[in-house]
Amino acid sequence: MQIQTAHYDLVTSWQGGMASRTHCRSFSADNAASVPQSHVIDSDEPVLLGGGGLSPDPRELMLAAFNACMMATFIQEVRAEGLALTQLEIHTDGRLPEGIPATGDRAAENASGRLQYVICVSGDGTVHQFEGIHQRVINFSLNRGLLARNMLIEGDLILS
Repeated sequence: MQIQTAHYDLVTSWQGGMASRTHCRSFSADNAASVPQSHVIDSDEPVLLGGGGLSPDPRELMLAAFNACMMATFIQEVRAEGLALTQLEIHTDGRLPEGIPATGDRAAENASGRLQYVICVSGDGTVHQFEGIHQRVINFSLNRGLLARNMLIEGDLILS
């Protein structure tokens, strides 16, 4: 099923200090009716940045979303090829700037942020099939595409 537009309804509330709690209230796709959600996501800054360090910070949450989006895209592409997985992990090392220029329009080649990831996969596909899937993940993962506009992203695929 191809979705053209997704709609998310979220509310984030301050929890004291640098902490926040986000309630994911609903999700809808295209013109379908909204589906209630009850997910809760906590966030806090590390102690070194003035927080309590009790939850992932916003950048860790962004990187977790990066990994999860690439994983979902990888799984979708594996299923489309009729392959079976026995292992799939994505290891990401992020070096992110703490400040974004006021213009916010930094080109990827001039970006100071950098993500390096390794996808470790095994299953009944060939090296050629998994490399093709990895290329489609690069092309189709929404979060990867959004982040790639603002920083250098380098990825490797390891078949185990």
